[in-house]
Amino acid sequence: MANLNVVQRHNSLFNRIEKATVENISELFYDVKDFYAECKDVDRISVKRIVNKYVEKFQKMLDDNTAAYSKKNEKLNEAKNERYDFSGEKDNKGAVQTMTLQLMGSLPKVNNKANAYTINTVIDNAIKSGVVGCKAVLALIQYPAYADMVNERQKAKAVDGSKSDAQKAFEHAMGLTQREYAKQCAELYHEGARLRRLNKRVDSFMMSVREDEANAANVVRPSFWGGDDVAGVMKMHG
Repeated sequence: MANLNVVQRHNSLFNRIEKATVENISELFYDVKDFYAECKDVDRISVKRIVNKYVEKFQKMLDDNTAAYSKKNEKLNEAKNERYDFSGEKDNKGAVQTMTLQLMGSLPKVNNKANAYTINTVIDNAIKSGVVGCKAVLALIQYPAYADMVNERQKAKAVDGSKSDAQKAFEHAMGLTQREYAKQCAELYHEGARLRRLNKRVDSFMMSVREDEANAANVVRPSFWGGDDVAGVMKMHG
């Protein structure tokens, strides 16, 4: 009956290892350890087969996680480095330059409290006028004499307003793509962290297994799978 129990446990663990996932590989580790501790002196070959099967499965999970994270992180970096192609955009440099000069002519020469309302009105109207006006505001702030006439709120609006619908759609799509890749990278990273923590326990367990094998090198035990567990046999003389 005890022999049958070893075979049944072996078969059950073998099937569970075959179907193991990252979610249950840690729980399975303790069952493999228990099987080893309780049955190693009964059928070492059967026990070693399960231990090797588990380690092989676990190592594949580690390797797969590393490869998947590397690939996904590469995709994330590619998405971050993707840039909008302006070649299809209408060339409005001339219109922007003209608008910039008009702004310079409309703005007071000094930025003070008395001129604050006029300055804000001129800048806001330029931004509201559309893409060309927004680009003109951004060009204006490159001149030291006008840089402090555009506040941070207006700068942000000008940056956003300077983009065409096509550019906004592209950046929105890239933003979604980056967030999705970042989410997947985070999931793979945490999955890998769990596996690496478990790996320390697996390494420690395998060290004890090797020590047991060294101590049992001269012992012959029967295996329920046929033949003997002949890790090493001490020849007797006399």
